Amino acid sequence: MASILGSETKPLIFHDKMGESMVLKERGKYAKERCNRFSEELKSMYEKEHKIMDLRSKNCKFENEKAKVESKSFEELDKKVSCLETHFNTLQDEDNSKNNMIVGKIGVSGNGTLKPIEASGNHEA
Repeated sequence: MASILGSETKPLIFHDKMGESMVLKERGKYAKERCNRFSEELKSMYEKEHKIMDLRSKNCKFENEKAKVESKSFEELDKKVSCLETHFNTLQDEDNSKNNMIVGKIGVSGNGTLKPIEASGNHEA
């Protein structure tokens, strides 16, 4: 009786070429859809990866330009600071010279303080 029903574990199945062909067509259609979907996903990933690489490249260029601009700005600031220091030192020297002239004209008392100016404002030794 087992031979009439097919095998002991599987029920008897009638195979027809038309039904088998339809199943294979459906499987093929499903496989093509999956393949197309995976292909689109792969293409999308590829495009995103290229965008990322392009953005990284642009970012690197911008960082290099930023460093150049900052370096140039610091060089210009350094020149300005150096110029200001020179002018400051010159003004300080001139101020010290004028102070020395005034001290020389007025004179210094024995205790290291300036001598008082006479009422006429003209004190010459």
